[in-house]
Amino acid sequence: ASPYMAASLTTGIQTVSDGIALSYETLVFCCISGFAAYDIYTRRVPDRALAFFCPAALAALPVHMWTAGVSFGAALCFSLAGCASGFLILLTAALLSKGGNGLGGGDIKLAAAMGFIYGPYRMLAILMSASLLSAAAALVVGCRRRDKTLSIPFVPFMAAGSLATLIALIT
Repeated sequence: ASPYMAASLTTGIQTVSDGIALSYETLVFCCISGFAAYDIYTRRVPDRALAFFCPAALAALPVHMWTAGVSFGAALCFSLAGCASGFLILLTAALLSKGGNGLGGGDIKLAAAMGFIYGPYRMLAILMSASLLSAAAALVVGCRRRDKTLSIPFVPFMAAGSLATLIALIT
């Protein structure tokens, strides 16, 4: 098995040891950073941009097949599991939020696309780090404000979590 697959089997997280995979991961991170910048200014994740991001997400299948040396079916199952984990975790958080004012539909759809790219293990790591970072930011911003209404976009924290996992995989 390739080093990519061996790390996946032992730790559950793939390593980026291939130039093609690293180039793809960098391109995906740049796209997610664009979503984050847009979310900061508009508090929205546009559906049109998500539609243009889908081909980049679908490109994860041949990248997984190349780097891990797995079949199309295995790569598809891995990506679908990541898609489901990203979608279901954020959908659950949105449904449990008080008054429905939590995460938006764009955040949920972007998490599903990111999960398709990153797979279930990295998506969980991204969402955990994004949640911790957003909670810390909410505490800092909340302590500085007198009124208790707080609106913080979540996509920048997902981008930070994506960058953190990318850096962890490179090292």
